[in-house]
Amino acid sequence: MLTAVLKFMADTIAMDFAPHNHGLFLKYTLKCLQHIISSLDGLYHKQIQFNEDDMKNTFLCLKSSFTYAAKVLNMTLTGSSEFSTNSPTVFALANDLLDLILLIESYLGSGYASRLVAAANPWLPDLVLALGSISIPKHGVGSSKHSTASDQMKLCIPKWLLNVAKTELANINDAAEDDGCSEQQKFSAFERLLSMLVMLLKKNSNVMDAVGVIFLDSSLVGLERKDIGLALGLLHFIRFKLFEHDDRDWGDMMLSSLQRIYPKIEREIAEQNHDDQLDKLTFAKDLIEPLWMHHLYETGKVSMSDE
Repeated sequence: MLTAVLKFMADTIAMDFAPHNHGLFLKYTLKCLQHIISSLDGLYHKQIQFNEDDMKNTFLCLKSSFTYAAKVLNMTLTGSSEFSTNSPTVFALANDLLDLILLIESYLGSGYASRLVAAANPWLPDLVLALGSISIPKHGVGSSKHSTASDQMKLCIPKWLLNVAKTELANINDAAEDDGCSEQQKFSAFERLLSMLVMLLKKNSNVMDAVGVIFLDSSLVGLERKDIGLALGLLHFIRFKLFEHDDRDWGDMMLSSLQRIYPKIEREIAEQNHDDQLDKLTFAKDLIEPLWMHHLYETGKVSMSDE
C-alpha cells in the first residue's frame, strides 16, 4: 500500500501536477519511508520468520519503495524553488534511504542488499547532494548553515552513521589485537555503497566539506553524550576514508567543527578517570592533532579559543 502511495507521489511530481504541493509530497514521502523502516525494525525485533517467497516479495516492495522515494528526492533537488525551505526534510529523507539499505542488509542479508545497492547507484549523486543540503550556505542567507546539521544530529543520529562508527571501532580493535576477528556484524553491501559515496564526495571539495561536517558534528554529539566510541569511530573514518591520512586540506565548515571538537577532547581527557575511555580519547586526539596544529600555527584557521 505504501509503495503505491510513493509511486503516486513520484508520478504526480514528475507530471508537474499540483506544483504548489510538491513540498507536501516530499514530507509525505519521508513519513512513508519512516513508517516502512519502523515496520521492518518491528518485524525483526519480534523475530518474525519469513519463508523465501515472502522474503522475495518483501524485498521487491522495499526496492520499489526505495526507488520511488529516491525519485521524489531527485525531482525535489532538481526542480524545487523552495529547496532551502525543504532542506531539513531533504536531509532526513537521504538519511532514511541510507538507513533502509542498512536495515535490509541486516534483516534480509547481503544478497538482497547488494541488489538494492545496484538499484540505488543512479540515485547516489542525489543522496550526496541531499546530505550536504543542510550545510551548504544558501544565497541570501547570512548565517552559517552547518549548525543546523549539528542540531539534527543532536535530535537523532541516523543508523547508518552509527554503523560507520561501530565498524571503524571494530577495525581499530582488530588492528590492536592483531587477530582479525571481530564480533561486529559485517555489512559488505553497505560498505560498498559507502565507498561509492566517498568516491563521489572526493570529486567536489565543497560538497565534501558540507557532508564531512555531518560526521564531525555527530562525533561532537558522541563526546557530549560520553559515547567516546562513537566519536572515535567517526573521526577515524574521516581521517582514513574521507581523506588521505596526511591530507590537511579541510574545508571551512569542517574546520569550524574541528574548532569545537579538539578543545572538547582535551577537556574530556583532563576529566577522564576510566582507562579504557582515556585510551579512546587519546587516540581520537592523536588522529586530529596534526591537522589542528597545522591550522593553528600555519594557516590560522583555528584558534586556542573554542568559543
